[in-house]
Amino acid sequence: MKEVDVVKLSGKTKLSYGIGAVCDNALYMLAGTYLLLFLTTVAGVNPAIAGTISAIGSFWEALCAPVVGFKSDSAITRFGRRKPFLLAAAFPVAIVTSLLFTAIDASPTVKVIYYIVMVLLYWTCFSSFFVPYLAWGSDLTDDYDERTVLRSVAYVFNQVGMCVGMVLPTIIVDFCMNHLGRNVQQSWQIVGIFVGVCGAAALLICALTIKNDDVKGTFVRPKKENKQSFIRALPSILKEYWNILKLKPIRVIIGASLAYLIANITFSSDRVFFMTFNMGLSETTISAVLMMITVAGVATVPFVSKLAGRADKKDVFKYVMGICGVLMIASRFVGVSSMAVLIFVCLVYAVANACYWQFMPSMIYDVCEVEELISGEKRSGAVISLQALSESISIAVGLQMLGIILEAAGFDNEAAVQSQTALVWVENALVVIPGAAMLLVALIMRKFTITKELFGRVKDALARRERGEDVDIEEFVEIFE
Repeated sequence: MKEVDVVKLSGKTKLSYGIGAVCDNALYMLAGTYLLLFLTTVAGVNPAIAGTISAIGSFWEALCAPVVGFKSDSAITRFGRRKPFLLAAAFPVAIVTSLLFTAIDASPTVKVIYYIVMVLLYWTCFSSFFVPYLAWGSDLTDDYDERTVLRSVAYVFNQVGMCVGMVLPTIIVDFCMNHLGRNVQQSWQIVGIFVGVCGAAALLICALTIKNDDVKGTFVRPKKENKQSFIRALPSILKEYWNILKLKPIRVIIGASLAYLIANITFSSDRVFFMTFNMGLSETTISAVLMMITVAGVATVPFVSKLAGRADKKDVFKYVMGICGVLMIASRFVGVSSMAVLIFVCLVYAVANACYWQFMPSMIYDVCEVEELISGEKRSGAVISLQALSESISIAVGLQMLGIILEAAGFDNEAAVQSQTALVWVENALVVIPGAAMLLVALIMRKFTITKELFGRVKDALARRERGEDVDIEEFVEIFE
């Protein structure tokens, strides 16, 4: 098979792209870790209603993702097709994040309306940059291994974003209350402002420092279609998504993504409840544990990358998820009652999380080439928006499920000490649900058929087609089986 030219990225481009991941994870982890806690214990919203509010926002993002994917695929600007979305989202991200974490003094009904509106705006802002940002990685390089390297760099900055959105909030709240004399509501508003500004800065740096042409080599829609409104183009868009979903690798990758992200959002949201009520840890200690997770995630990057160099990334991903799932469930039988076991659980989660965020986007990029081979068009935004949709659904399912569990178990948002039943279910939500979801991911990934060898054949076929040669799709039977 003839060697196909690949796009190698400079270190500067990888660094610039990685910085954008700070906003991605900062907003994701802020909402995933603290939104339910903020709504229940700071804003005074009933846990089940708070879970519903969170779910509404996530379902809304699921509707936004296809719109943004369609628009970014069809965008024709002098700045490229992805970059304008990052630039346009930056300032709204800062404003809306600040408003979402503002506790208002109002009636329960007004509170519900306010936070529903803010959550809708929050996830609109998130999807408006997340889909184009992720798709941009597919446009920047088409090399199988280079994509993993690019995502490894992005993952390191994901951990910086995790620090901003997950570790620092409790530190900021503690500092504001104990040293600045602010109350808890004012402290959380400062958190919202801080995270929003950091996210906006990351988007601006990423968009303004990458000079690579993100249009070259990608499909450009005819101008007439490009001018269509989204509503008028909706039937053709739905048909496009239906055709994309016919490909088995896409269904597998979305299913695995959905399962893992339910594990991720459940663990992320529940761990603060667990450390606060089950273990009685101070905010300083909680911040230290969350920082340890962040550091462990970064330390895992070279280890995971080395494994990927020795085996196919989908196999590494599958086995790591399976092992982590078993260890998470096993910890429930031991009992997460000591700091040692808690740290062990957090380290297991850090390994699984590092594996997911390094490999999953890279595998999604590979799926984009397969879809291009079948359809004749490169629709990275459309493919990736489907994965973004799975993120939205998982957040909605995870937060709604956790809210219902807390409500059913008798969690009292005004009590400093919870009932034994509530504590048991907080622990189950920490390890059993995420562990079971990780095992499901491992089982689903057994059906994923895109290997390095198959990807090489796909790229070779695309190169032959570009030269005007005939390509027989039937030779890629693994894609359809």
